[in-house]
Amino acid sequence: MNTRRITLLVAVVLALGTGILTLRYLTSIQQQANDQQANVEMKPIVVAAKDIPARVKITPEMLIRVQRPATQIEPGALDVPSQANGDIALISIPAGSTVTQSKIGQPSEVGLTERLKPGMRALSIPVDRVKAISGLLEPGDRVDVLASPARAADSQPKAVTIIRGAIVLAINDAIDAVGGASPSPQSANLVTVTLGISAQQADLLTMADLNATLRLALRSPKESVNSLPPETLVFPVTSSAPPASGNVPEPFTFANMQPAPPVSRFGPSAGHVMVIDGDKVVSEFR
Repeated sequence: MNTRRITLLVAVVLALGTGILTLRYLTSIQQQANDQQANVEMKPIVVAAKDIPARVKITPEMLIRVQRPATQIEPGALDVPSQANGDIALISIPAGSTVTQSKIGQPSEVGLTERLKPGMRALSIPVDRVKAISGLLEPGDRVDVLASPARAADSQPKAVTIIRGAIVLAINDAIDAVGGASPSPQSANLVTVTLGISAQQADLLTMADLNATLRLALRSPKESVNSLPPETLVFPVTSSAPPASGNVPEPFTFANMQPAPPVSRFGPSAGHVMVIDGDKVVSEFR
């Protein structure tokens, strides 16, 4: 009888000791988590308290102010609900999504032209369902643009990200998101995606579209647009066959250059080109 009591007493003591150690361990973990959270800078932002359909006037009960880590805040996020007074939703804003300046605007800003901020350009590129994330893109998403130049005979091309964080302005001719996880009817016949980019990026994207294969990569809305720098697009040098021996042109020298005959200012003869700057003839070439 005494042995059983002693065994039971030992078991109770061990259980209490284990419980105390477990409680201390959990408390230390919680303390570490609290310390880490205290070291993260938190900022207030405005999110949708419920689903806000496109072209609907925003009212105070549609918005709520929350605290989020500064590293997870989208560019242009509102920090005070009053900043959206009198505005409408330019695209559908799901519940819990960050309300940004690019997602709201005045009724006159529903058109695509009015959505472009100063310095932005809207540029469309041809895509298919594979190159545009299976048709799951929606206006308002942010994407990276990847370019892969044609393969040269003696080199392997490298795909590079030439643009990061471009905003999707339209899918085909739709400028509003439909929401939901399934592809929209517009995405079923995906042909073009219109991106909002800078003027310099528009030049780069046009050149890449003509000389490389483009793909879009969907970005997380919690990732900063400037988290990674864009990469440089380099086209491989292609070798060309030398001309036939009988067709090798004579090397150019100033000695063998013949002056062009005079050209009438008002009627250049056949085989000549006149270059005019304003009202003055600048130069004439054969």
